Amino acid sequence: MSPQPEPYRIGPNDVVRIQVYGEDDLTVERKVGGDGKIDYPLLGLIHVTGQTTEAVQADLTARLGAGYLKQPRVTVSITRHRNFYVSGEVKGAGGYPYEQGLTVQKAISMAGGFTERASKTDIRVERHRERGGVEILDAGATTTILPDDLILVAAAQRFYVNGEVHKPGGYGYERGLTIHMAITMAGGFTEKASKKPKVLRIVDGKEQTFELSLNAPVLPDDIIVVSQRFF
Repeated sequence: MSPQPEPYRIGPNDVVRIQVYGEDDLTVERKVGGDGKIDYPLLGLIHVTGQTTEAVQADLTARLGAGYLKQPRVTVSITRHRNFYVSGEVKGAGGYPYEQGLTVQKAISMAGGFTERASKTDIRVERHRERGGVEILDAGATTTILPDDLILVAAAQRFYVNGEVHKPGGYGYERGLTIHMAITMAGGFTEKASKKPKVLRIVDGKEQTFELSLNAPVLPDDIIVVSQRFF
């Protein structure tokens, strides 16, 4: 079973709607201040940050029923959420309004999608915990996003294919990539190509040349060189 998502907790800059049935003067919308409080008729300042709407609803029902109304019917909802943030290799980095059920995939889409340099696997989420501190999450496409989360999309690591291929150049590295797969990404061998490419690889700070099989793994920053074959 997948873990249940964390309940939404009210925070500064959320806009909260409080409705008391039959009491128009007590039905209001309030923006939560930086101190975590809202100003409510009859009761004054109420601390709501860190609480769910259900908890605030229960608290208001009890307090209004204790001295002001008989069996008050109270509902609490959020009409506008605070932002989440997307940074790094997306086309429109910045803050966006949170919405319920938001995932990493949808959040990145709201930010314009990935740039050409983006890693689609190296995505992290910085999340502020209720008791202080920041938690770093390795995120997938379906990871749930919360308000104030910061989504960081890293630039993809690169490898390079040069020589007798149809599309020489740099490509985004992915774990599990083989030399054969890399050459396919580069458009495949030309008619003149040798089927025994060489790999230039940095080892202990020095560039070394390797002759590897087509099934050998590619590493970040590898340069695959496909020479002409001798007829």
